[in-house]
Parts: sequence; C-alpha cells; structure tokens
Amino acid sequence: MLASPPSLTIEKVNTQIAQVVGDNGERGAALAQLKDGRLLLGGGKNGSTLFLFDRLDNSLSSVGRVIKASERINDSRFAITDIAIMSESANSISLLISFPEFNRAKSCVSLVLYNYTAKLSAKPTLTRGKQWFRSSPCVPVSAVQHAAGRIAVIDSKSAYLTTGDLGFSKINNRSARGTLGSIYKVTASGVTRISQGHRNPQGVLLIGSDLYISEHGPRGGDELNLVEQGKNYGWPFVTYGQPYGAGDYVRPSKTGTHAGFVEPLTYWVPSIAPTELVQLPNDGWGQWSNQLLLGTLREQSLVFLKLDQRLAVVEQEIVDVGERIRDLEVLPNGLAVATTDSGQLLLISLAK
Repeated sequence: MLASPPSLTIEKVNTQIAQVVGDNGERGAALAQLKDGRLLLGGGKNGSTLFLFDRLDNSLSSVGRVIKASERINDSRFAITDIAIMSESANSISLLISFPEFNRAKSCVSLVLYNYTAKLSAKPTLTRGKQWFRSSPCVPVSAVQHAAGRIAVIDSKSAYLTTGDLGFSKINNRSARGTLGSIYKVTASGVTRISQGHRNPQGVLLIGSDLYISEHGPRGGDELNLVEQGKNYGWPFVTYGQPYGAGDYVRPSKTGTHAGFVEPLTYWVPSIAPTELVQLPNDGWGQWSNQLLLGTLREQSLVFLKLDQRLAVVEQEIVDVGERIRDLEVLPNGLAVATTDSGQLLLISLAK
C-alpha cells in the first residue's frame, strides 16, 4: 500500500539571535538535541556562538564561542556547520563541532572538527579540546564552497564525518585533492576514510550499520547514497546533473550517468539542494513512521522517503514548508525540529 502525502502541523519559533549573518546573506543555525529535549543551536551574528534553547519558555542563552575571531571572516559560510553530542551527564556535555577554519597567513580554508566540553551550570562555559580532523589541502578562500562537515555519532568515542570538495579546482586530480570529497570515521586518535567521490554531503544518518548521506550535485544530480567501505561515488567524473558553465571550478567528465561508479539510491533533477537527513520515529507519523525525512534549501520543502527491505526508494513526497531548511532533528516526543535560513525554528508534526 502506497503512503499518502502527509499533512503537517508546523509551529514557528523566532530564533533569529542564532541566525548566521554575513555580507553574503543569512544561514540557519546548526542543531543538536539534549536528552531532556533542550536544543543546542550554533551560529549567531558572528557564526561562532553555541546557544542553549529551552522549549519550556522559548529562551535562548549563550553557552560560549566555538570559532575564534581570527579563524573566520564576515561570511555566512564561515560558521558552525554541525554539532554532535558524544556524551552528556547532568551538567557536562562532550561535543564534536565542525566548521570551515580560515588560515589568515595563507588566505585559505580547511574543514576542521574539534572536541568541546560544555558546562551547563548557572554560568555556562565552553572549552575547546582536541582537534579530531583537519582537511587538506587548505583551499584558497576565493574558491570556498561545499564544506559539508556533517557528523553522525557512532558511539561516545567515534563518529562519521562528511567532507565536501570545498570548491577546489583540482578536485578531479586524485592525488591533489587530499582528504576532500570523502566520508571518514573519526576518533580522538585517528581518521579512517570510508568512501570518496562526494561533492557536498549536507546530510548524514546512521541506522544500525547502514550509513546514508544526502548530497548536492551541480545543476541537478542531487543524490541519496548508501555509503559502503572503499567505494567511490563518482564526483567529479560522473553526475546526473549538468555543469554550470565554462567558468565553473570543475567540469564533470560525464553527465547524465553514473557508469563505473556507485549508483545513488535516488537522485533529483532539477536540484532540490538537500540538507540534513533523519529517521522518523516508529509511531506518530502514520504510514511515514520509521521512514526518512530530508530537508531542502532550494525547494524550501521537506522530502519524505520510503525505502523497501532492499533499501530501494519506492516512494517520496515533497511537502512545501516555505522555508530553507538548514538542519533537522527528531525530538524525544517524536516531533521533527528544523532550523531555517530565515532564523526560525520549526516544530513539525503530522496533522491530526
């Protein structure tokens, strides 16, 4: 039986204090949830502040600064990309936080991942710990785009991390592109490459041992992929999308095909600009319970995806929400929660 298009109830909460503001526009906050339902939001005018949001009174308070002033420029791309909670006790939280870090001496950018400790006492504090990852090469700042940096927690000591191609003009040179365009397993003591050939993986979701990513293609060719160890997903050699033009930083070798590389579970032409990916809970969402939910930027929508036992996408529904979805989580009470580029927090449920 095919699922029916979901009718949604959406409550909006103004969280513009956490909205990232730059000379090139605005960006929604990064998002993570605590066990008690409170949220961590990453962004603010400086792109660098970690906030605590309490749904009981819709209060938003600062925990501390993640990115040093010397590590960024006034550009909304230079902001907290993702927040992952590794472990938490009553008032202490171990976090992984990713962001593009600006190297002023060389005017270049790397994606970095650091461990932080947040103390949520009467006077909250945030302390930076060990660096877990730094991408290479350091890409000229004039090229920077597609940082990715999404995190999926495996356990309290390890996680998966996505890296985009950062707009690197030599991304088609397998030796020159270094650690870009890949998925990694990261720990405090080491980094292991899982897959490569990714353009801009903006969503990541671990279900059991299955790792899913959603990623941006060029003009079309956005993809949902199941990540497997040692596999190559084709960028920039193949894509179902099309090049932007002669002046683009890289031109795909072949378009309209994935021949010779891993096929996506599904793809979108034209582009929807997919962002974070979550699994809906096993009740409260009708026929969409246990299925996948995806945010989008370009389409200003939520995409509901149904997979069969062979992990093939058998149905999808796109629901317009009128907002660019930047990040997405599922709360303990079963509601989906999203941050938007307009600075709103959306609390989303199935209409009764």
